[in-house]
Amino acid sequence: MKVTQIIATPTQIEIVIPELPILTHVYAQARLPLVTGDARRKHHGKIVQVTDKKRKHSVIFDRYAGDVDLLLCRFEVDVNGKCIDGVRYVTDMSEDCSASAPAPFEVTRPVGTWVTSIPEDIDYLGTGCMMTEINSPWIQTVTPGENDILHVFCGKTYYFDKTCMDLYDRLMQPCIDRGIPCLIRAINRFSYRLKGSDDALTKIIGHPGYEATGFSEQMSAFNLRTEEGFWMYCAFIDFMCARYMDKASPLYCSDVMDIGNEINAQDVWHNMGAISCADFMEEYTVSLRLAHLIARKYNANSRVNISLDHYFATALKDDAQHMYHGRSVLAYLAEYCKRDGDFDWGIAAHPYPENLTKPDFYNDTTATYDWNTPRITMKNLEMLQALVELPEFLYRGKVRTVVCDEQGFHTDYNDPESENKGAYAFVLLMEKLRKCPNITWFLINRYADMPLGDESELHLGLRYEKGYADDMHLLINPGEYKKICYAMRAWGTDEWQKWVDEARAYIGAELYDSLLAPTMPDAEVNIESWKQ
Repeated sequence: MKVTQIIATPTQIEIVIPELPILTHVYAQARLPLVTGDARRKHHGKIVQVTDKKRKHSVIFDRYAGDVDLLLCRFEVDVNGKCIDGVRYVTDMSEDCSASAPAPFEVTRPVGTWVTSIPEDIDYLGTGCMMTEINSPWIQTVTPGENDILHVFCGKTYYFDKTCMDLYDRLMQPCIDRGIPCLIRAINRFSYRLKGSDDALTKIIGHPGYEATGFSEQMSAFNLRTEEGFWMYCAFIDFMCARYMDKASPLYCSDVMDIGNEINAQDVWHNMGAISCADFMEEYTVSLRLAHLIARKYNANSRVNISLDHYFATALKDDAQHMYHGRSVLAYLAEYCKRDGDFDWGIAAHPYPENLTKPDFYNDTTATYDWNTPRITMKNLEMLQALVELPEFLYRGKVRTVVCDEQGFHTDYNDPESENKGAYAFVLLMEKLRKCPNITWFLINRYADMPLGDESELHLGLRYEKGYADDMHLLINPGEYKKICYAMRAWGTDEWQKWVDEARAYIGAELYDSLLAPTMPDAEVNIESWKQ
């Protein structure tokens, strides 16, 4: 006997137990899904509601316990005094649960870049999709001011900085005007605040295990270990979804959200401190699931993504308490979804070249076509396609979606061939994407190079730079176009074949052709062996 499904409607939560006998004592509880982090599968959130109301094959909760939406809860069911296995979270929502159900954004051109301060370039380059990061410490506050936006969530008022949000809205507006989807990446980066230090906020939203390492840029995991942190995180996600994912909103422009950045390199980009991959993913999976459930309140076709760097069967460094293999985090995510109830997550991959300063990914040596490949870069991009086709990663029999929402082609200012390498690498990449239908977006980082001294002196932009255009360092004054811009503009036009012919000659016909027809690995693999 086990729970097979948990269904949410606007008024109730139904826990389905098909083999539940009629003459049975049932006790069920809903609790906040706080995670201890120091012991796997331990959840210590307070009990929000209990019930013994049951039907023939299910247990019923009212949807709300006071102001608390039980959609966010973890459920446990005792039958005759014994806790039964099965689904622990809402797995299905009735059609009338979502504020809107727009068709997913149609991405007519799968290539794009980060949001730009020059809207005209969206048209010039033929941009079909874009993205931006929204940073919790920038926009949230616990010291309300006159210029704050009030947002009520589960009966409590939360405060968001209007100055920051006005800038984000301005960034989104070109997408809104053109009907171009904008992916949102939700992050928790302390060092990038518009206002001065807010220690009170940091203590709430910062992960208790966070370690300030030199290269981490103070990017913390979201805090789901305390009740206060849990509610701040949920309010942050709810605010963004209401603003940008609800079709009824005048700012509607998104149906896809990444939770965190390159979380397998957590020491750098989603820091929880020293913690095993298994325990890290126990917490992260809850944050991803909560974002999914909140987003579905506003948009029935929304999707959340796990964000991964290009390491697959290895990690940025050999430190199993801080850095994880990409395949390991995916194996744990699949396990926890199977245990607690699956949901519609996707993958946001960053298949940079093996050396970020070398745009000629076609010469990578650590990107191979097998399940032990150290990296998945643009060279072996087809591995992402094969990955989501594995039976262990299907969602209700369907292949999950992949977006490649951060990668780029570095320009070496001292190498006159660097622009050619980047432009022709882009052409090869676009030809490879034609054969990867599950990869729906490809976003180049960045629109313009970062000013010198930032981002490890990488020059990944489509254009050169002329300094920052705003105090938050979100916008860059672009300089001259690089050669890759003209290649990007040609994609999908009659001019494209000329670029293909040039790229094939530049890279070498034998290598170019071989990378468009790789030998793929066996689809049968034991992902249990991937775990660290």
